[in-house]
Amino acid sequence: MKISYSKYSLELRHQFTISYSSRKSTPIVLIKIEHDRFAGYGEASLPPYLSETQESVIIFLKLISRINIDNISNYKKIINEVDQVLGNNTAAKAAVDIALHDLFGKINEKPCHKLFDLTANNLPLTSFTIGIDEQKILKQKISEAKEFKIFKIKLGTTDDKKIIQFIREETDKPFYVDINQAWSDKYFALEMSEWLHQQNVLLIEQPFNKNDLEKSAWLSARSPIPIIADESVQRFSDIEKIKNSFNGINIKLMKCTGMNEAYQMIVKARENNLKVMMGCMTETSCGINAATQLSSLVDFADLDGNLLITNDPFDAVTVVDGRLHLSKKNGLGITLKESLLFTEL
Repeated sequence: MKISYSKYSLELRHQFTISYSSRKSTPIVLIKIEHDRFAGYGEASLPPYLSETQESVIIFLKLISRINIDNISNYKKIINEVDQVLGNNTAAKAAVDIALHDLFGKINEKPCHKLFDLTANNLPLTSFTIGIDEQKILKQKISEAKEFKIFKIKLGTTDDKKIIQFIREETDKPFYVDINQAWSDKYFALEMSEWLHQQNVLLIEQPFNKNDLEKSAWLSARSPIPIIADESVQRFSDIEKIKNSFNGINIKLMKCTGMNEAYQMIVKARENNLKVMMGCMTETSCGINAATQLSSLVDFADLDGNLLITNDPFDAVTVVDGRLHLSKKNGLGITLKESLLFTEL
């Protein structure tokens, strides 16, 4: 098998602002693993808070190129071996995991969801993310997202109520809200959760600092809507630490090293009576389609990362009338539509 990579920058349709950062683009690394006449694609999305860079991903790929990956029938064993290399590098590992699933699915003439014995039917609605912005731009974003039945609103400012009140003047659709660790007062958070419940908000993501599990547990026990861990949970091993502090978890492939571990996290969450959300970074249709393969198992989906960008290099239909959609094609069901330069390791 042959591994190659391509550095790429995703350009966002709008400036993307959350409680602690703002950006207009996201660097990524696309990878291709080839075997005989087949090619599997993977993606490492690299927002600044992941502490991975295009250069660190390429270094990682050079290290794992020493692993014998010629026996594709043992792709899960290869994924586990890759995970043992060089500490974190979760997005780099996710890229390899996704590419191997895509490749194995194509070789065996199966869509990736069937590798997990899952269905492509009755997939969940996905939310459409609206970052923090001035009212004029918020109105424009809502108008552009008419297809979607659920919005995800970024909060964590001194004007959180005003933001919700303004958006409520524009639409009566239900919301998810994501605080990105910005709240600190648990009584304020409880008051807000009760008020947000009245505003038809369905869940609250990560209200407090990721390490403040005591406050999260206190709020989760009292809130009328689910409190979902995001920054507090990254990998399978984190679930045991946070299981009594939240009502559910948000799983992102770029944080958990890919589809293989994401599936294990879903199973573990269910064993602990936790709700499951499948989320994403700013990603192409490669990463989004990988997460969507597992979406029949989740309660909530926020898989819109490819819809927030202007230069998706893949051709894939991921959402139809606000609902996630899977192609009947083998592997991830994506087609590279741009002639990108891939560099062989």
